[in-house]
Amino acid sequence: MWPFSRKLDQNRIEMRLHYWGGPDEAGWTFKLAVGGHEVLEAVGQVQARDFRVSNIVTVPAYRRRGYGTLAIGTLIAAARARGCATFTLENVSPRNIEAVNLYRRHGAAVLPPAEPGGHSDHQITL
Repeated sequence: MWPFSRKLDQNRIEMRLHYWGGPDEAGWTFKLAVGGHEVLEAVGQVQARDFRVSNIVTVPAYRRRGYGTLAIGTLIAAARARGCATFTLENVSPRNIEAVNLYRRHGAAVLPPAEPGGHSDHQITL
C-alpha cells in the first residue's frame, strides 16, 4: 500500500495551488505530489493582505526530505504575487520543533500565544 510500497520519481514534482472565494477572503489548498503521489497538503485563507496557513501536513514516510521547505517557499512566493504584506502560520505547537525551525529558517517571528504555554502563530513580513 502506498506510500510504503512504491518508490517515488524525484524527477517529477508537481505543485498545485487552488484558490476559491472572493478576492479578500480567498480560501486555498496546496498539494505537492512526487511521481504522481501526494506527499504534502496545506490549507489556508487569504484575509485582506495576510496569507494564512492553517494546516500543513506531510506524509510521515516523506518527512525530512525538503518537501516542507519547498512548500513554504512556494507559498511565500504565492503570497508575494498576491500582494500580501504578511504570511502567517497559524496555531503552531511549541513542541513541534521541526516545524518551528522550518518557519524560523524562513524568517518567521513567533507571535504571543493566546494562552500562556499554548500554541502560537508564526509570521513573516513580506
